Amino acid sequence: MTSNDSLETTLIDSHIGLYITIIVSSLSMIISTLACILTIFLTIITPKLHSPTNLLVSSTCLSTLIYLIISIVNSFIFYTESSSTDWSCRIRAYAYYVSLNLVIYSYVIQAISRLFWTVLYKYRYLLTMKCHIRLLILKTLISTLLPLSTLTTDHVIFRPLKLCVVPMKYTIHVFYLLSVGFLIPLLIITILYAIIYRHVIRSTANFRRATRDAEIARNILILLGIFLLGGIPTVIYVIVSNKTVSSPRSLFLLAVTALSVAVASERIMSILLNKEIRKALTIQWSARFANNRLSTTSVQPLIFINQSAGRVAYISKLQQIQS
Repeated sequence: MTSNDSLETTLIDSHIGLYITIIVSSLSMIISTLACILTIFLTIITPKLHSPTNLLVSSTCLSTLIYLIISIVNSFIFYTESSSTDWSCRIRAYAYYVSLNLVIYSYVIQAISRLFWTVLYKYRYLLTMKCHIRLLILKTLISTLLPLSTLTTDHVIFRPLKLCVVPMKYTIHVFYLLSVGFLIPLLIITILYAIIYRHVIRSTANFRRATRDAEIARNILILLGIFLLGGIPTVIYVIVSNKTVSSPRSLFLLAVTALSVAVASERIMSILLNKEIRKALTIQWSARFANNRLSTTSVQPLIFINQSAGRVAYISKLQQIQS
């Protein structure tokens, strides 16, 4: 096999991998978007879902949508190389870190909310909608302020075939972003759920409530675990790409695909694990199906009633004439 044949085979394999990545990522993003919109829609139209807990669930969906939009924009610019300035690269890096923080800190405030409902439930203000709205505001402020260093420094520059992130050579900066965007939130979540688990184990006053709290906490941890597992290939790609001149293209494609599939899986599981949202979805689906059946069969009884009424009127008229 000549060098030209080898190069052609490599290009074909590269294009096949790219097409597979685009298809899988696109389908995953569509599924994630539909799941997020469905969750938010059900929460809005179902009065029983108007609770602080479901408000945080909807906030997580909104954060996921923001992350998906930013990921699509970054992927488009990465493939097309339509923007090659350092400043635009910094803006994309900042938006990427903000979107990741929005998602991860959504799970932090869900853990805080579980702590309120499980351990600190005697303080009624902590269970109100107003308190949870303030948690959302705090989450947004933290998520937008922490990555500002990507804009205020010149560490992020445009590099061909590289993601717009802080290079590994800026160790302190990378460690800071990794700490505030991953390690510290994960540590907070671990501590809070350890407190919740300890309280649930020792609680004997209301076994049913304790069981429900433990189930909700378990579900949130499952969703968080799915999201974090999907991000492992991205972390590996960032490390490898910053230590080598040319990082493997297949590793980048794996990172994009894994995170997209993880987000889609996490959104689907969030619907399946949430009994209230699942029940609301079942009710809406059943009601819509019943309305469709009623619309196709409701004409016949009306015709029958009209025919019967006409027959009765005709018979009574004949009786009057005969008499």
